[in-house]
Amino acid sequence: TCEAVLAEACARLSYYGEDQSRVIDLVVDGAVAAEFDVNRSADRVARLMKKYSDRPMDFADACIVAMSEQVSDCVVVTLDHEDFAVYRRHEREVIPFTSPRR
Repeated sequence: TCEAVLAEACARLSYYGEDQSRVIDLVVDGAVAAEFDVNRSADRVARLMKKYSDRPMDFADACIVAMSEQVSDCVVVTLDHEDFAVYRRHEREVIPFTSPRR
C-alpha cells in the first residue's frame, strides 16, 4: 500500500471513534507494507488525478492506480467500488479489484 491509504484508514477509524494505531499496528506486524514511492510516480499520479477530476479521484486512489500499473497480477482491495469500476490502469485496462457492495 502507500502512506496516503494508511492516512485515509487512520482518518476513517478516527471518524468512528476507533483507535487509529490499529492501522499502524498492521505495518509494525508486517501484515501491510507501504512500499510505494510517490517521488518516482508523481507525474503519473498527477495525470490520473487530472484525468478523473470529474469523480474526483483523490490522492490515495491515484496512488493505488499507479501501484496497480507496477504489479501486473495485483488485486486491489477497496471500499470505493464505484470509483474502481471506472478507473483504468495503463489508460484502458480494467483494474482487478474486490470490494464489499453497499
